[in-house]
Amino acid sequence: MPRGVKKGVNTKKFDRCVEKVKGKSGKKVNPYAVCNASLSGKSKKKKD
Repeated sequence: MPRGVKKGVNTKKFDRCVEKVKGKSGKKVNPYAVCNASLSGKSKKKKD
């Protein structure tokens, strides 16, 4: 299992997400935290 993956998260999706975040943000954010939050449904959603 890749580094930092929570239970119930698809590892293939997680790997793709980490690569995308690393490519877009560089060292500004933690890609593992971003992907865990987005794939586990715990990210904040903007209210319109």
